[in-house]
Amino acid sequence: MTSKTTLNAKNLAALGAERLADLVLELAKGNAGAKRRLRLELAGEAGSGDVAREIRKRLTTIARSK
Repeated sequence: MTSKTTLNAKNLAALGAERLADLVLELAKGNAGAKRRLRLELAGEAGSGDVAREIRKRLTTIARSK
C-alpha cells in the first residue's frame, strides 16, 4: 500500500482539479517554458486554430531574438 504523500497520479487526482490548477499556476510562475506548455495545452483544447496561433507567436518571438 502506498502512502497518501507518494507522488503519483491517483494521489494528485484526489486533490481535485481546482487545487491542482492553483498548484500548476504557482509552479509556472517565472518559468516561461512551463507557461508556454500550459498555453499550448489550453489552445489544444480550444482547437487547431488556437494551436496554430500560439505556434506562430512562438516562431515570431524566436525570429526576433536572433
